[in-house]
This record gives sequence, C-alpha cells and structure tokens, in this order.
Amino acid sequence: MGRGRFLGGCAWLLGGLALLQTLYLRALPPPRPLRPRRPPRGVLDTSGAFRVYWDVLGTPPGWARDPRPELVLATHGSPGRAAAALGGPWGGPLSVAVFGAPPGGLQELMAILGGPCRSLRGRLRLHVVLGAAGPPPKILDPPRAPQNSGGCRGALARLAAADPPSYSLEVPYPGNLLRNVAWQGAAGGGLGGGPPPKLGTRFVLMVDADVVPSPGLREGFLELLRNGGLHPKNWEGQGGLHPENWGGREGLSDPKAPDAQKDLGNPKSSDIQGTLGFRGDLGDPKDLGAPDGLRVLNTLGVPGFPKVLGISRSFGDPNGLSDPSVPSAMGVPKGLQDLSDPNVLEVPHTPSDPVTAEPPWARVLFVLPAFEVRSGLRLPRSKAELLRFWGAGEARPFYGTLCPRCQAPTDFGRWRALPPPPRLRVAYEVPWRDPWEPFFVAPARGVPPFDERFLQYGFNRISQACELHVAGFRFAVLDGAFVTHRGFKEPGGFHRGREAELGQNRRLFRRFREELRERYPGSTRRC
Repeated sequence: MGRGRFLGGCAWLLGGLALLQTLYLRALPPPRPLRPRRPPRGVLDTSGAFRVYWDVLGTPPGWARDPRPELVLATHGSPGRAAAALGGPWGGPLSVAVFGAPPGGLQELMAILGGPCRSLRGRLRLHVVLGAAGPPPKILDPPRAPQNSGGCRGALARLAAADPPSYSLEVPYPGNLLRNVAWQGAAGGGLGGGPPPKLGTRFVLMVDADVVPSPGLREGFLELLRNGGLHPKNWEGQGGLHPENWGGREGLSDPKAPDAQKDLGNPKSSDIQGTLGFRGDLGDPKDLGAPDGLRVLNTLGVPGFPKVLGISRSFGDPNGLSDPSVPSAMGVPKGLQDLSDPNVLEVPHTPSDPVTAEPPWARVLFVLPAFEVRSGLRLPRSKAELLRFWGAGEARPFYGTLCPRCQAPTDFGRWRALPPPPRLRVAYEVPWRDPWEPFFVAPARGVPPFDERFLQYGFNRISQACELHVAGFRFAVLDGAFVTHRGFKEPGGFHRGREAELGQNRRLFRRFREELRERYPGSTRRC
C-alpha cells in the first residue's frame, strides 16, 4: 500500500508540473518572426557598377589574422557554383566571392550556411558582389535553414544543380572583380581584416568554382614550405632556369607588346588600368572554348589591382577596403598604400636579390597542371590515378581540344613522364608563353591583381598571366598535385552574345598591352 501511494503521489506531482509548464509557455508572447539584420555596408567599386559586401557571415574566422603559414583556397561564382565549391574536398580555409544573382540562389546559400552547413563558417570568409543600383543582400538573423535539407552536401548539391549559367544572368558577370575580392579575403584583407600576414607565409590558390584541387594539396604545400622545398636551390634538377631565361624571352617577344612596368605595389602606378592582354593575334584566346565562366572588374579594392577599380597594384593588403569614406575602388585608403613594397615587382631584381628583402619564392608562381575529367566519373585523388584516367581517355589536359596553347607551357609530356612522387615537390621551371592561363599557388602579397575592366567572356586570366610575366615572376610546376574540371570542354553550346563580348574585350586588351609598356618601363620582358 505504501509503495502504491508513493508512486501515485509522484504521478500527481509530475502531472502538476507538466500543467504548470504548459500554462507558462502559453502565457509567453509569441516568438517574433525572423527579421533581417541591419543591412551590411557595401563598398562601391571604381567603375560605380558594383558594390562589395565583405564577410556577410559575420566576423572573419581566426585564420584571417593568424600569422602562421597557411594556404587559402580563393574562388568565385554564382550562388550555385559557390555551393559546388563549398561541397568539394578542400578541408582548409576558404575565401569565396559570390555574385548575388539570381537573388533567390543567394538567399538559399545563406540559409544553407546557417543550417546544415553551419560548421563551414569556422573556415569560410564569404563576400557578396551585387549591382550598385540594387538593394543590399538580406541576411536573416539567425538564418533560416532549408527544410528537409538532407545534410550539408545534399543541400549544396541541390543548389549547384539548379544554378543557371553565369553568362545568362542578365547582368554582366564581373569575374575579375570577384577574383580580386576572393584573393583579398584570402590574404586577410577586407573591411574586417587585420594586419597583413608575414610576407612569404600566406599563400593563395585562386581557381574558378568549377575547378577542384587534388586532395592533400594544402598539407603537402605547407610541408614543402617548412622543409625549404620552395627555395629555387632545392627544386628538382639544377634549381630552375638561368635568370636570363626566366619567362622565355627568346622567340616570345612581340615588338608591339608592352615594354615594362612600374612595380605593382607603387600607388602611383595604380592609375594605369591593367588589361593584361597577350601578344600576337588577338583572336579568341580559347579558339572555341569559354574560358573563365566567372569574370569581373576590379572593384573590390584588392591591392595590386589597376586603377580600373582604384585598387593598389598588388594583392594582399588587408586594409585595402577599410576606409568607407573613399569612394574609389572599394574605398582604398591612402594608408593601405604604405603596406606595399614599392620594389616588390621591380625588374631586374631577381627573387633572391637582397635589395627586395623578400623570401626567394616571393615572385615565384607554383603551377598546378590542369585537367578535364569525363562527366560521370569521380575525380582522381592522386597522380597515379590521374595517369590511369589519362591513359584510358577518361582525362586530358584542360582545354586540350578547344585551346591547346592555353595550357601547353605547363609541358604535360614532361610532367606525365615523371613517376608519381611520394610527396609534393617542385619539379621544374618553365618559361611563360602566350596565351597561357595557368592555375597556380602564389604568395598572398605582391601579386598583380586581375584587371576588372574585363567582363563576361574573354582575356581574363590570360591578361593577368601576361602581366605576371612582364612583372618578373617565375613559373615553377608542382609534381604530386593538380587541379581538375568535371566534364570535357567541347566546341559548341556557347551563350548568345559571346562574339560581341570577345570583340569588346579584344579591343580592351590592345589598350592594356600599351598600358603595360608604361607600367613596367624597366622590364625587358614582352607579352
């Protein structure tokens, strides 16, 4: 009896507590609907056509200010392409510049990052570029997670599958502006950035969102840095080309090409718009292929960019856009110019010249061989696996059928003949030849930015590679790592208006080559 009464009393007690809790909850006011945060402050680019919104997810993650060595993946795209990149295998820090069209895609991406993919925010800096006349992005606080998302990768994959082509957004795609914004974020800059990382310890890999780095690249590169493998004296063979041959001047000169430039860190040279053109025939740089799906003007104020967007002439100044009172090129303050080494790209100093006070790899670009893999196949995870795909016809050099010359300087035959190494290494140095547009790992600071005047299709990455050559950079090919594009690039299927865009950018490129002549007056290199 005693036990029964005790249990009955407990039941009455629990029931009473439940009733009180119910009454309390009913007495509470209904929850307020989600409201947008205060609209973020955008920075107008120098063209006046776009606004850049830095760090729309909030305070930059800790790696942005961390002085320790790091390799950051920088990429850009529409919301769907950005989603595809975020769902990839890269496990390190990312800086992503998203073009906010279509608006619905941007809202869905933000919701995914506030819900199933919230864990990505600890290593992600997300920046948004919108047309200057449009409203700022709406950011819910907290972001509303999509229903039945099926996990992070599933949500990102669905958004990527629904993404419209970048050239069909009814707004000129500012690919080079986006590239500059992503690079600046990777270098630790932007409105929320801190002091610049130590020269020679922060590196950036800039790729389009549909290009995927091979697994282990970040870890292998940082190990190479720690072990001194980036120093030219430790490269395979004789430690690089003779300085006189850097850039392969012989047989590659165009008498009409720009002569030389002022260093890219000199603010006085930022009034020259950089149209990184290439020499010789100014026909379609891809012959038949659409080169860089996502290009834009330099309005994000990435240091080291042409004045086209009012940006200083070298990447990596974290304060480059920190002064909202400056209307030009994302508001680059005068103070940011002081962070640039005015001699960083001054020719004829070699990378190891003590006059520049730079590490020996400060003006070396570490090239990653680029490949296409047949649609429907998983991407290769190692060089050995890639070689098997290549031998079976399931992989081939990037743009191998559309524009073989655009990747030929990588020397795929030489790279293929090297046995897969046990770890990442610098295999050999190659001369620049036009119209090369390599993917590469580069120091975060001191690299000329992309010319933001190039919109839509044509002469985007090619122009930057041309300027890098004229500015005195060297190109060293990595063995043991690569980048891949899912699907073969084939003729046909181009967007309407491509020929008109190509013609406009071709004329711009001609002007750019003339501007390089003034920008680099001391350079003996041609492009």
